[in-house]
Amino acid sequence: MSHPFFKPGQQTFRHIRTLCMASALMGITQFAAAGPAVDQLSECLVKSTTAADKTAVLQWTFVALSAHPELKKFSNVTEEQKTQLDKNLAQVLQRILTEQCSVQTKAVIQAEGIQAVGDSFQELGSITGEEILKTPEVKDQLKGVVRYIDLNKLVTTFLTPDIWNKLGVVRK
Repeated sequence: MSHPFFKPGQQTFRHIRTLCMASALMGITQFAAAGPAVDQLSECLVKSTTAADKTAVLQWTFVALSAHPELKKFSNVTEEQKTQLDKNLAQVLQRILTEQCSVQTKAVIQAEGIQAVGDSFQELGSITGEEILKTPEVKDQLKGVVRYIDLNKLVTTFLTPDIWNKLGVVRK
């Protein structure tokens, strides 16, 4: 993928990735407990999404996140590019929801309401995020952060004598 921005591996990055991707996809920030209809739509979305679709989602997500006032200075995306990315994502979502997964989308709307359609995007966002995170450039960027973390401080802060004892190393 040409515009990656996250890295897998460590638990913290997995949580960040899931949150960002899920939030960015259609502006969804809360997920209800998924019922069978949502699960079926999720499965259809994952199976129906091509590499080009994932690229469209990725690019749009990157630009959407870069609109945040604290991130804007790191992006030089033009209004024309934003508009094109909006159109690209809209085409992807419309095609998948109304053509490839229309039966499953209708079932979700009837069983759980229109807002539940957004819940189905959680797994797609997660899978897309995992694919993004496999790129060497993203891994290298996140590895750079580790160089500046005081690992000794983390160990002494979180590995208390009680935890050491649970790990089989007796400490007082």
